[in-house]
Amino acid sequence: MAESEEQDAQSNVPFKLFMIGFLLMFAGVVVLVVSALVSGDGTISFGGIVFVGPIPIVLGAGPYAFFAVVVAAVLTVIGFVMFWWLRRQLARG
Repeated sequence: MAESEEQDAQSNVPFKLFMIGFLLMFAGVVVLVVSALVSGDGTISFGGIVFVGPIPIVLGAGPYAFFAVVVAAVLTVIGFVMFWWLRRQLARG
């Protein structure tokens, strides 16, 4: 009985990580929208990376687009490393 409960707990980990990531992204978008509405006179810059298969598409606009794209690239690398590390931890356990 305890083994079944342990397997259920392990199978919920990816879903919980997905939900945490989704909620963090949603909260970040809300904070950005609210800050843009409150300040009103600031400039807007954005950067992002979209992966289509193995091909990255880098997007950016605004006066600080280069820095936004660099931050997006660093976060992408951190995300891949965390994914790889968590997969190894799950395979060991």
